[in-house]
Amino acid sequence: MSKKDQVMASRRHFDLSVYVIIDPSICGDERVIEVARAALEGGATFLQLRNKHDPDNVVEKQARGIAEVLAASSFSNVGFVIDDRVELAVIPGVDGVHIGQDDMGFKEARKLIGEDKILGLTAFTMEHYKKVDPDMVDYVGTGPVFPTMTKPDKAVLGVDGLAKLVKLAPVPVVGIGGVTPNNAGEVIKAGAQGVAMIRAVVGVDDPKAATREFVNAVMEARSA
Repeated sequence: MSKKDQVMASRRHFDLSVYVIIDPSICGDERVIEVARAALEGGATFLQLRNKHDPDNVVEKQARGIAEVLAASSFSNVGFVIDDRVELAVIPGVDGVHIGQDDMGFKEARKLIGEDKILGLTAFTMEHYKKVDPDMVDYVGTGPVFPTMTKPDKAVLGVDGLAKLVKLAPVPVVGIGGVTPNNAGEVIKAGAQGVAMIRAVVGVDDPKAATREFVNAVMEARSA
């Protein structure tokens, strides 16, 4: 195995099964760490900090807090990325960054974060998928699979639409958008490696129990 392949294999040692997105605009800034910890205790396998509104210093503080929870527990194998803020991927304990189609290009992002960091990319059309370079992008997030309050104006792919895109994917896919414990199994059966959610975990009173429901749904779908 070449050095390049070794680096890629090392950074792709993550599990997208239950991908919880922590959004302070939903849970509140004061609950970011609490919700992250609860999701981890519920079985989350991957975390993303998605803060579209606060300045970098606030997001950095939140990211460091989540990283401390990961480092001080048995969750060191859980992947953790920051949405959009490429420059914050250098924070110790942050594994990488997730970028959208309207952010900087993935080639530039990869150059900035280096070869050892995880790079996730939002992709939801065949054109997006055809441009994905598996040497640079580690996974894609695709949706909305179902109607969602987070992006109500975005066209819904549906399970069949997701399945068609998954077949084109050169990297693992996580399905997002309106995913609940009741339909998470459909996303997995469509070929996605995991399910991602925001409100279904971050916007409820018991994030730990909500996350556990997703874990059980994914496990059940895989064993069917």
